[in-house]
Amino acid sequence: MEISSAVWLLSSIAIGLIYTAFLSRPSSVLRTVLKTLPVTLLAGFAWSVDAPVLLLAALLLSATGDAFLAHDGEGAFRNGLASFLAAHLAYGALFVSMAAPSVLSDEAWRVVAGVASVAAMAIILPLLRRHAGQHRVAVSVYGVVILGMALLALFVPAPAVFLGAAVFMSSDAVLALQRFVLRPDHALSRVASYYVWISYFSAQCILAWALARSAASL
Repeated sequence: MEISSAVWLLSSIAIGLIYTAFLSRPSSVLRTVLKTLPVTLLAGFAWSVDAPVLLLAALLLSATGDAFLAHDGEGAFRNGLASFLAAHLAYGALFVSMAAPSVLSDEAWRVVAGVASVAAMAIILPLLRRHAGQHRVAVSVYGVVILGMALLALFVPAPAVFLGAAVFMSSDAVLALQRFVLRPDHALSRVASYYVWISYFSAQCILAWALARSAASL
């Protein structure tokens, strides 16, 4: 890895760690910047290693979603949801472009992982729909899209790509449960906030690294 690429990546990780100290703080310009910068810097890393444009697009769309979700309110939530929906579509399109269908039959764990992913979504999505109110349709569409993204990741030879997608899916699931099912004063709500950020950022790091390396080897 070149020095410039390492700087992008290490800067992203450093600010991502710093942001964990701001998770419980109210919305502010500083909090928005710290939430948005880590994945923006990951996009810089992708650019520095000439990664596919779809990876760059997925990361920048995710950073846009981070900026929206750093604020409270229904408008910010809807815009954040739309941004991440587009990011998942970009990731899915990238996975299709890198797919090697034979790996599904060659490696049994991929079939097991796919079945487990579908089963998990089949349990979580109905629960979310019961509590999502006016967001029921949007939550359903988002759930199907992120599940599709995770299943497409199974066709990419590098196992780390599915790991990143699965962790991403778990982060979004916990975020949805926190927003629609848990009460704000619930004991698990604060724990959920930390899990959501740590798992989400870890997933983006895994995906950026694994996809950049996979693309370079093609």
